[in-house]
Amino acid sequence: MRANRKHVLIVDDEEDLTWSISRFLQRNEPYLDVKYVNSGDAAVQVLKKEKIDLIVSDIRMPGLDGIGLLKEVNHRWPDTKVIIMTAYGSDQLEEEIENLGSSFYIEKPFELRYLRKLVFEALEITPQEMQGILVNEHIRDIIAFNCQTRRTNQMTFKNGVNKGTVYLQKGEIVHAECGNLEGENALYNILDWQQAYYHIAPNQQAKKRTIRRRWQALLNATMID
Repeated sequence: MRANRKHVLIVDDEEDLTWSISRFLQRNEPYLDVKYVNSGDAAVQVLKKEKIDLIVSDIRMPGLDGIGLLKEVNHRWPDTKVIIMTAYGSDQLEEEIENLGSSFYIEKPFELRYLRKLVFEALEITPQEMQGILVNEHIRDIIAFNCQTRRTNQMTFKNGVNKGTVYLQKGEIVHAECGNLEGENALYNILDWQQAYYHIAPNQQAKKRTIRRRWQALLNATMID
């Protein structure tokens, strides 16, 4: 157990949203102390008074918006990490955010459990420290989280003697391999495994593209509500 909790500040002009996120994340005591405010200007006032380890901020807000807040944090509180949320995502915006020093980005709408994973990743809290929060999750959830947060990476899964690899490009599944299978057939074979060890290699590009459907359609195709 960690001796000191990490301090997280949620920033969004939608009060119901900030309340919901903070309430959900607060369940992870003793790891997190979560507060929320409804503007970038209010966030700056909090930062002046206390140490914040992580800010989760929307882009579009009255007054100081998310980009302005990110710039302010980088200049005055460089040790504070920032996750940017937006409903208006684009490659240009993602590149701007990365150039400003934030590699953590998630598009609305998103599931709170995916945001929680990103929070723990940004704070560098390991699965062992989380005492099982990420243990035994379904493979689909791991892939969906990386899609939701627009990652480019190579995800390798091992289940006994079986090995499968899934490649993502800016959050889209572009290629999968499993034994002699490729493309969607390989992806669905991996998704059928009940559990697997996995390793993620960031910024690894697929040598070819065998999958073109959007990730939501691919993952939902294996689910029945």
